Amino acid sequence: MGYYFEISQALPVSTIRRFQIDGRGRITSNQTFDYQNGPREFSLSVVVRDRQASNCSGTVRIKVLKVYTQPLDFLLPVQNVSLLENQGAGAAVATVRADPSVSAVFYTFVKLYPPYKIGREDGVIRTAYNLDLEADATLTQTVLLVRALSVLEDRSGTATVTVNVLDVNEHPPFCSPSVIILTVPETTEVGRSLGSITCLDIDVTNHSISLTLIENDVSRFRFRLRDGQLQVNSSLDYDIEGVAANHFQYEATILATDSGSPALSTEVQVLITVTPVNEFDPQVVSPLVLPVPEDSQRGTVVAVVEAVDQDWPFHAIRLSIAEGHALFSIDPIGGQLYLRSELDFEEKHFHTVKVQAVDFDQDVDRTNQRTSVTDITIQVQNVNDNAPVCDPVSYESTIFSTLAAGVGIITLTCTDADGDALTATITNGAVVDRFQMNGLTLSSRNVFSFVPDGVYDDTWYEVTVRVSDGKFSTDAVVYITVVPWSTTKPTTPTTTKAPRVVTVLRGVWAPEPWFVAVLTLTGALLLLTVGLLTWAMCTRNSTWEKEEQSLSPHRDSVQKKDGMGNHTASDEGEKMSLDGSVSLSRVEIHEDVTRFNGKAQDPVSGRSYLFNSVTGERRWLDTPTADTHV
Repeated sequence: MGYYFEISQALPVSTIRRFQIDGRGRITSNQTFDYQNGPREFSLSVVVRDRQASNCSGTVRIKVLKVYTQPLDFLLPVQNVSLLENQGAGAAVATVRADPSVSAVFYTFVKLYPPYKIGREDGVIRTAYNLDLEADATLTQTVLLVRALSVLEDRSGTATVTVNVLDVNEHPPFCSPSVIILTVPETTEVGRSLGSITCLDIDVTNHSISLTLIENDVSRFRFRLRDGQLQVNSSLDYDIEGVAANHFQYEATILATDSGSPALSTEVQVLITVTPVNEFDPQVVSPLVLPVPEDSQRGTVVAVVEAVDQDWPFHAIRLSIAEGHALFSIDPIGGQLYLRSELDFEEKHFHTVKVQAVDFDQDVDRTNQRTSVTDITIQVQNVNDNAPVCDPVSYESTIFSTLAAGVGIITLTCTDADGDALTATITNGAVVDRFQMNGLTLSSRNVFSFVPDGVYDDTWYEVTVRVSDGKFSTDAVVYITVVPWSTTKPTTPTTTKAPRVVTVLRGVWAPEPWFVAVLTLTGALLLLTVGLLTWAMCTRNSTWEKEEQSLSPHRDSVQKKDGMGNHTASDEGEKMSLDGSVSLSRVEIHEDVTRFNGKAQDPVSGRSYLFNSVTGERRWLDTPTADTHV
């Protein structure tokens, strides 16, 4: 059973530090006694305690007896030395020397000190075994009492050697755990603790340990240390190429360093593997608008649709066309958009294809997939693949011979489904020199001539016009009937006006007095103007009749048939035209122009006649031949 001994009081008081007591109750003094000059009696109060905290006390009285022999002196009666631990057995600690004038001196310890030994003859103190403070902390400081004895002179003396064993930093810190290996999802929140680390140092004097976090380029700023806790400092993103190249593992090192000199360190490896979480929807990035020529063949790849995902792997996406599409199909992996049927710009300019993107293999849970739908617009590009269309393809027009050159006779109604610019060209024979095209409008190059005894143009023409869009062409036919007329007054083609629907709205109107006055004055001026125009027209008609009468002696005679069928010229001035038809006198032409506004040909007899489109009245222009059926 162990006891604990303690000197609680000493008399004289100044000697309290002079005496020591060990665990066995042995009292020693660290100073020599001097009968002549020092105290001759000492009183020590000793307290003894056991492990149950029970104690007892007693008093030890020490008397110094007079010695008549002179004590043996030391060269260094008190020494204080230090040595490093772990020097091994036999390491020199200190050397004590007595007065060299005294012969045959032997050295010994006053009491037993197991860690040390002393040379009997040389006084050299050495270690008895390897001193390891980590194994025995009591070795930090030991007070050695060395006695020198001369047998021949019967003299002795005591020296004090205090030995301090210094700690050597020989053990690096020990950390638990020695390596940190974790698997966490990439969505682990910032600030979450990934575990704690505890580090100790068994060296006696190097208890202070500092922790340092060392990160590589991939793991930079991803972790932090707070009071021995390894925490998430920023997002542990799975979707980074650098992380993927490192097998989706973040690596760091925790360096534990003690306070020794030199300092020793221990490394704790941190290996954090992140698992994927499907966080983002896939997106179709390009192209969103595709121009496709309308003449593209079936099976043509019109584009390659590219879709990406912010989740790794970035292209783990399957593509499809949502709700199907009759004109297009798509490769689910490659993204090639195929044309399944022919396009027609004239039918539809745009098509919308809804491309659906579904990601896969982007989450630990393979069923966790994300979907997005993107509209891709197909712009059908127009290609000249339609010939011009003229409606109608044939036209008829009756004009007077006095129509000025360059004045439009008829305008073709032609369109091109491709919207291309159209050009028109006259293609048949001599009429190329007779007529010309200005855009789609047909006109005469010069005035028609029906001068008696002079040039007498045809009265009927068939003009073929070729309309082209630059690639395709179509033909239209124009039939023109020319009514001979020597007056210089131009005429216009016969037209039939469409009926006009007039809607009359009645309402109550109460004008201001000043407006009534202005309206009355305006009406008076309008009536005056109409009267003057009527008078001018009557005057002009009278002058024209006088000119006709002056020309009557020179009228052409009309060719008639006798009883034998021969043609003769009568005295009334009638004359055969160049095409064999009977020409009318100027007076008759004037009357016909006044009464009739159109000319046509009877489909049965082939005879030409004038007609009034309002009254329906007709007048034959030529006499029937013998073989004409009336």
